[in-house]
Amino acid sequence: MPETTFFRDLAFVLLAALGGGFVAHLLRLPLFLGYIVGGALIGPFTPGPQVAEPRAIEQLAEIGVVLLMFTVGLEFSLKELLRVRTVALGGGLVGMLAMIVLFLPLGNFFGLPLVQTLFLAAAISVSSTMVIAKLLMEREELNSEHGRLMIGTLLVEDLAVVVLLILLPALHQLQQVDVLRVALALLKGLAILTPVVLLATRVVPSLLDRIARTRNFELFILVTLVLGLGTAVATAQLGLSPAMGAFLAGLIIGESDFVHETLARILPLRDLFVALFFVSLGMLIDPALILANLPFHALLVVLVIAAKGLIRGLIVYLFRYPLRVAFLVSLGFTQIGEFSFVLARLGADIGAISPANYNVLLATALLSIFASTFLFRMAHPWWRSLVARFPSLEPAPEGIALAETSQTPFQRHVILCGYGRMGRAVGEALEKFGISQVVIEVDRQILAQLRDRRIAAIYGDAANERVCRAAHPEAAAFAMISLPHAFHARQAFRNLRRLNPNLPIIVRAHWDEEREELFREGVTEVIQPEFEGSIEMIRHALTHAGVPALDMESYLHQLRQQRYSTLLQQWLHREDPSHRLQKIQEVEIPEGSALAGCSLASCQLRERTGVSVIQVRRKNGEITPNPSADTVLETGDRVMVIGSPRQLIAFIEMNQPSKELS
Repeated sequence: MPETTFFRDLAFVLLAALGGGFVAHLLRLPLFLGYIVGGALIGPFTPGPQVAEPRAIEQLAEIGVVLLMFTVGLEFSLKELLRVRTVALGGGLVGMLAMIVLFLPLGNFFGLPLVQTLFLAAAISVSSTMVIAKLLMEREELNSEHGRLMIGTLLVEDLAVVVLLILLPALHQLQQVDVLRVALALLKGLAILTPVVLLATRVVPSLLDRIARTRNFELFILVTLVLGLGTAVATAQLGLSPAMGAFLAGLIIGESDFVHETLARILPLRDLFVALFFVSLGMLIDPALILANLPFHALLVVLVIAAKGLIRGLIVYLFRYPLRVAFLVSLGFTQIGEFSFVLARLGADIGAISPANYNVLLATALLSIFASTFLFRMAHPWWRSLVARFPSLEPAPEGIALAETSQTPFQRHVILCGYGRMGRAVGEALEKFGISQVVIEVDRQILAQLRDRRIAAIYGDAANERVCRAAHPEAAAFAMISLPHAFHARQAFRNLRRLNPNLPIIVRAHWDEEREELFREGVTEVIQPEFEGSIEMIRHALTHAGVPALDMESYLHQLRQQRYSTLLQQWLHREDPSHRLQKIQEVEIPEGSALAGCSLASCQLRERTGVSVIQVRRKNGEITPNPSADTVLETGDRVMVIGSPRQLIAFIEMNQPSKELS
């Protein structure tokens, strides 16, 4: 019963993908690594359950390749590429060519045919978009300087894969390098672009618009699949790779207004078939062949991890980027990835790559991705250690002064570490009220914008003490750290605290664990955007639900007070002398508070709690800065006070509603 056998095989493959993917998730590794290992466990070369009809699974897996290249075309961002066009276009192509040239003598040494050598060289010259993007997103560094460089270079590599899918099979068919016929093969590929452009500009947008008007998403997904698979079949009939046709189809739809809806509908289907593709790759791994070719395998791993990383880092440095950026890029490009598998699979299918070398390439990919994940996660700590030992690696920070004769930025100024979304919002507010600020930022495009606005800025990483010293924390009013990564934020805080033990420091945190760690370090204030956002969402939800304003504000006040009081109690149990730092807090006067209806003089706040009232904001929005002693507090007023953590706790307890009222 072949049908029963097929479904049993499919069940084995999906279970292997599930098990391997789950283990990879637990190890915080790319899921496709788990898929490959899972495939190896059900393959014919390992003991245990095996797939009876691997060819049927491989045919399904081919759909995964087509869908993968289709979504690459959908997501291909020319705009992102243009942002770093010089180093991405020049450096990306030069880096690939350098790896190919470097591999040629190695292939010749092991007696490999030229075409097989070119296939293997092309496969190891391409890095993993999945791995690098995942690592950058994990560290929230997609928009960093090195992040943009890496993503731009990956876009160039992805585009180069399309060219290689045309060129390499043509070379194999010729069995010798015939420049004229290879050029004709490339021209054939370029000729396909003419109808693609016509479809992208004339036919497809109109067709998708008509389908979208029906509001029938089943028809929509069918049309996109027909475009993707149909174009893949058409290019295959012309003697080119189906993967190239799928990429071109993605470009067609990517130029329309329906790219996001298409991605949303196609990604689950793509992920399923891509899982089948990687499991089918793993099924072909033969450990015996890898052991038999161990010297070649070892050299290939060293070439990918060491040589490839050095080449990429050197290219970035030669394009006059800082050594720190080149170091991070070099540790990021130390692997081969999913499109290497596409090239390798193509070479194996047409007989250009031997089974032994195909296995070696897969094993090299696995080892290089494991190594790259570890290397990139350790990149920042290693760089700081290097700079600590060899300070000349990181030059003195470059300052941008507001005016050559003005010392205002370094007298009671505000230090902003990081000028992302939150840092920019704070910086613009400070600029609006004429408050001096000094920005520490590693993004040179942001620094150029600050220069145009005549805002003092320092190029460098705030986790470096030399950079923090250039911001003159000894003369600052306070500092705000809005760096995306918790480790960097803690390092920046420690630097500023060492340079000025009495400097109030506000730090952004994403998670409760980060917040607690920062308070243990002695941070003056921790802001959680997620918590503040949840407060506003609760406010709007209760307003629309018809909850009375006073009850709503009382509830929100309790939420803030509960969170704040807990943090202050944590402070009081620390032996760190920084708990004596003064802290500003705004507290609402709830209904039933002992302070409601009392003047500041009669309340005796300073005598009984030690805090000082610096501002009162009435319910109608009226603000009274530095209120006089006869100012009467009323229910709903928001009082801004300053004091030590212990004094603030005493004030909060004094402000509690009376038990009789509750």
